[in-house]
Amino acid sequence: MSHEERLLDAIGPLCEPLYDAFTNARMAAQSRNPEFIADADLKPVLTHVTRGLALHELRVRDLGSWKCVPQRNAGIALSDGSLSIRVLHQLPDSSPPPPGHSRRRRLYYSNPTLSDEVFPPRHNLLALWSETGDALSIRIVRPVGTWAYGGRHKVDLDFILPAQAADLDSLVFETADEDIVIAIPLEEGEALG
Repeated sequence: MSHEERLLDAIGPLCEPLYDAFTNARMAAQSRNPEFIADADLKPVLTHVTRGLALHELRVRDLGSWKCVPQRNAGIALSDGSLSIRVLHQLPDSSPPPPGHSRRRRLYYSNPTLSDEVFPPRHNLLALWSETGDALSIRIVRPVGTWAYGGRHKVDLDFILPAQAADLDSLVFETADEDIVIAIPLEEGEALG
């Protein structure tokens, strides 16, 4: 079984609860605070209210082997013992938020690179929720290092979590080598061309 298949099997029980919690929270936050929707200065408050309401719902839902892990500032973190997921709001440019200067966050983002020979005993994942119009999307990424705000994020797994666990079987993972730079030494007597 591949790393991706193992991760999908473990994450499957979270599909419906995450989408339900954020959909319900978003609707409740907007109906309670309609003045925040059109005001660009107050829109971030709506994001925080949505996250808080989603956390409240996730705490009372059956998440299978997953548990809510207490965080400061009503952050959402989930764990099943070998996988940890921090639920964060995706940045406007669709990238994951950088870890910043916090040692704890930088350590969390520093997963070992996946290899075919070794399946790491623990994985730290990010679930990035975003809204486009009426559509809600949750993306799962596995960070493998740190980066600065505006820098290229370092992840080795990145996919949209389907709203229904049954749809996980239709996901296809493709290997991409665009970030790999290989320096090939010149043969003896060969000139740069």
